[in-house]
Amino acid sequence: MLSTKLALALLALALGLAALAPRLPHLRRRYDSAALSPITRRPEANPGDEALKARLNSWVRNGAGSGASLLPWAVAPVPTPFSHMRLPERQRNAVCHFGYRLAGYHQLDERSRLGGLLYRIGVQLRPLLWFVPRRPDEPWDDAWFDEVDDQRLAALERWTPRRPTLIVLDRLPQKRVEQVTSALGVAAGRAEHPIRLLVLEAQTGHPRM
Repeated sequence: MLSTKLALALLALALGLAALAPRLPHLRRRYDSAALSPITRRPEANPGDEALKARLNSWVRNGAGSGASLLPWAVAPVPTPFSHMRLPERQRNAVCHFGYRLAGYHQLDERSRLGGLLYRIGVQLRPLLWFVPRRPDEPWDDAWFDEVDDQRLAALERWTPRRPTLIVLDRLPQKRVEQVTSALGVAAGRAEHPIRLLVLEAQTGHPRM
């Protein structure tokens, strides 16, 4: 009886490891600092336009998919791999607040050092739970650019997102915005996660998709 239980336990372990094997390469993926540059400043105390942040939240998640797949080697469907929005620069503070929370930085601010470490470990291990839908509070990767050189542009075109990503272009020249948009369109063609591009324009205007 004991040997039978041991054999079943070993079989279950082997099956579990076999199921996890296709997910292990995902654990090695890191934030691509050649392509991305994270938000480096904390938002102002004023939280900004709450209605706009609610709209941004709806926009980034629309067509992002659930992040879950039936099989460990399958890619979770992403109905809208890439979309972009334009806003006037006066909305910078609200966008910064939104991006800061979307990336989960506030989670680290509100935790102890140990709590922050455990949070980071949990985020890194998330790819092993391929069958679990993405929670609303799961962090996205983020990038904030007030300039993009040719090297960064080339890196963006080669970049493969490791998780859902929000990229903000802060008052870049229109030609460069078009080039970044084109590069991200190429990246989105092979991406397993949604990419959202938000452009802060120097001139005023109404938000448009």
